[in-house]
Amino acid sequence: MTRLALGLHWDLQPDLAFLNHGSFGLAPRELLAWRSALLQEIEQDPVGFVLDAYPTRLAEARAVLADLLHTQPAQLAFVPSTTYGLNELFQSLQGCLPQGSEILLSNHGYNATTNLVAHAAAQRGWTLRRVALPLPVDDPQQVVDAFQRACTPATRLLLVDHITSPTALVLPVAELVQLARDRGAWIVVDGAHGPGSVSLNLDSLQPDAYVGNLHKWLCCPRGSAFLWAQGQVLQQLRPLVISHGANAPPDPAVSRFHQEHDWIGTADPSPWLALPEALRLLTRAAAPEAGAAAALEGLMRANHRTNQWAQGQLLAATGSRPIAPPAMQAAMCALPLRGCSRAAAPECQRQLRRAGIQVPLIPLNAEDEEVPVLLRVSSFAYNTPADVERLIEALPVEACV
Repeated sequence: MTRLALGLHWDLQPDLAFLNHGSFGLAPRELLAWRSALLQEIEQDPVGFVLDAYPTRLAEARAVLADLLHTQPAQLAFVPSTTYGLNELFQSLQGCLPQGSEILLSNHGYNATTNLVAHAAAQRGWTLRRVALPLPVDDPQQVVDAFQRACTPATRLLLVDHITSPTALVLPVAELVQLARDRGAWIVVDGAHGPGSVSLNLDSLQPDAYVGNLHKWLCCPRGSAFLWAQGQVLQQLRPLVISHGANAPPDPAVSRFHQEHDWIGTADPSPWLALPEALRLLTRAAAPEAGAAAALEGLMRANHRTNQWAQGQLLAATGSRPIAPPAMQAAMCALPLRGCSRAAAPECQRQLRRAGIQVPLIPLNAEDEEVPVLLRVSSFAYNTPADVERLIEALPVEACV
């Protein structure tokens, strides 16, 4: 049975309790139909679309994105994923970070991000240091204090998650930006879970760079993300795929940044071009006078409330305590799964999937034995109390009170 939420159809398997929107998102049927129509339009004249329609359509989508993020289109480029955008950043930062520079990132980071930073550091003679964040965390200042204690005279860059992937913590990014400024360091924000999950004002936040996904909480097709940068970092950026824009003649209407990033080879542009339609669909259920921005804020608050309820039910069932206050959580929560060791986690994951539960079990890191495995739950408009009840029923007996 197709689920109906926000006036949209979500084509999940009928017997699946899908509590993992945060991993890869989910696009509604109506957006997929729009995308199919766009792909048919492209096939009617691929050359005409790419040469004539695509630049205009991409600029229109970028303007919508800039309005959503409260920033300028000139600072934005579409990229295939947050991982791609961060790879580009760290491959381009050689001119900003001399050999011997120290990079700080937390021990709650995404594995792919840690890998790409380690790779760039090995190539360029940088030092990578992991900042141990407290868990549970009772106050955002504890996160700032952890980074502050880790800073040394050699610290040149902080890489911080807006929302951590394994622990689902909303980090105090504004305070961390100020810390970086006070230390004379650069700061890059991994915002994979940010857009559509928390409010964003990049002109106010002012990191050196921010990379975020559009396929998660904004429900665009997978393969849609953005890269935002300013100042010297923006000037250094080159796409990982060098193509026609590298020697394009100067155009007063198109920046070199966009000339290089708007065409990185033949690819399906529909995930990026879908953003305006995705926003329209997600917010159309609101009262017309509310406006799309207010409707999106309402959706984010509703997802937060749903997730807080789910967390309360799970905490009661497992006898755990929350790992963070509500203000440090958005549409995801994570809690320790008692009685599930790292060795047992794969089999526990298989048991949940056999029971029709799609939810991740995440080992935080090898040195943190206090929290061996985390159960991370994502909540979106299509989730129901029955999804959470099924999860609780399927949990291993030893994980519950």
